[in-house]
Amino acid sequence: MKQAVRRRNGGAVALASLPHSLPAQPARYALQPGLAVLADAQGGVLLCMQPLMALRLNRQATSLLNALRQPCSMAELAVNVPGMALGTIETFLGSLMRRRLLIRYPATLTVWPNVSIIIPAHGRAEATRRCVQSLLALDYPADRREIIVVDDASTPPLIEVLNDLPIRLLRQERNIGQSAARNLAAAMASGTILAFIDNDCVAEPGWLRTLLPYLDDPAVAVVGGRVIAHPAHGVVAAFEAVRSPLDMGAAETEVIPSGAVSYLPTCNLLVRRDVVLAQGGFDAALRVGEDVDFIWRTLRSGQRAWYVPAGRVTHDHRVRWGDWLRRRADYGSSEADLQQRYPEGRRLMHLPRISLLLLLSVALTPWFGLAGLGPAAVAVILFGVEMVAKQRELRRIGVTLSVGRVAAALGRQQAAALYHLSANTVRYYSLPLLVMGAIQPYGLPAILLLLIAAPLMDHQRLQSQLSPLVFVGLYGLELAAYQVGLWCGCWQRRTLQPLLPRLIWRR
Repeated sequence: MKQAVRRRNGGAVALASLPHSLPAQPARYALQPGLAVLADAQGGVLLCMQPLMALRLNRQATSLLNALRQPCSMAELAVNVPGMALGTIETFLGSLMRRRLLIRYPATLTVWPNVSIIIPAHGRAEATRRCVQSLLALDYPADRREIIVVDDASTPPLIEVLNDLPIRLLRQERNIGQSAARNLAAAMASGTILAFIDNDCVAEPGWLRTLLPYLDDPAVAVVGGRVIAHPAHGVVAAFEAVRSPLDMGAAETEVIPSGAVSYLPTCNLLVRRDVVLAQGGFDAALRVGEDVDFIWRTLRSGQRAWYVPAGRVTHDHRVRWGDWLRRRADYGSSEADLQQRYPEGRRLMHLPRISLLLLLSVALTPWFGLAGLGPAAVAVILFGVEMVAKQRELRRIGVTLSVGRVAAALGRQQAAALYHLSANTVRYYSLPLLVMGAIQPYGLPAILLLLIAAPLMDHQRLQSQLSPLVFVGLYGLELAAYQVGLWCGCWQRRTLQPLLPRLIWRR
């Protein structure tokens, strides 16, 4: 078994990699689709159209990125780019990974580690059996896999539906909660890797084989996959199929508190057992938000986590109206506690000037007529100035793009900025803004425009089967429930921190 020691803030953190012989194929890297490498006499330029960005490259970097049009290992890159040291290649690839310009394909394992799959279960007997049966059908060596079900005081006991299956069943006579149940199983597990899944989930056959190779990197302690829904029946189920908070999306990425994927749900999570024990497991005092707490606590200790959407489980989402809304309120209630514990997870809110000026014009026009269009005119001027500046910047580094292509790229960026502003607003401030609009109806058009921008964009982006009107209505109802839970959590914790993000002005 290999070991790697990394230093952080003067301390040493020892991380053991998976036990295996030399991999059949080492980790490989490739450029993200849509990137262009333009060679010239000075070297070249890496051009990205969304967002519009260009990086000047020297000749070695240009050769390296040309090689990365196809997946390559570091050793192959060292051969393809002679004179570039492995350490330099590794540093350069790391910088591109942080910018999400590269795809990393993990090493192929030849010997699979021992894995303990842990299922906390309270009731849902038939669903628990389906979950276990999906785990028994995994494409994974049976002698390297154990399944531990913690029956957390179910009535009737789960042994009645599980006694014929080859699993370890731990029965609790008093309900201890899902976090304590996971900790109990982790302490008794024999595997070097712990795989967590919930009893209302079904794993796809390749679940473990897809996720485990990512833990071969000693720096990665946690990896999680995508949580998808069963075929939808009813409007709530159809909405959850595309908007579940458990679904982190289709893009693979590193997990960072302020990033696109900020945490991983425990219903699809693999962690090194020594990391779970070193962290003291999950916080048993938390009935909601324990997954966020564990992930952020692990990241704070200097270790890394990765999201891999290809490792999928199917989840039985809550589709009854009361259960669905109560769960959203529960999620909201945990945010105040989590932000007090982890200031690094403080919410960022980008304020795009052009979007705000356009919204201001919508608000002022009922009061001032054509004079209210002044802010919109300023927004158009700012967009034109930005377009000219971007073209000059591109020409300076040797890239010539038509006015139309630059305008289209910047327009997409402005639409994305409006989306994030709207999503942030509807999630945290929709109810007070609607009250303000009711008090002062002239401001209502701007408020409604701001609040429906993100739902309408999500309806198109996520290709929901629901009509736009129904989708937007459910979107608003879901986040209204979240806000009620959020305010209750703020009241209990005596803080307004979740409502006070860090503001960042953007062009």
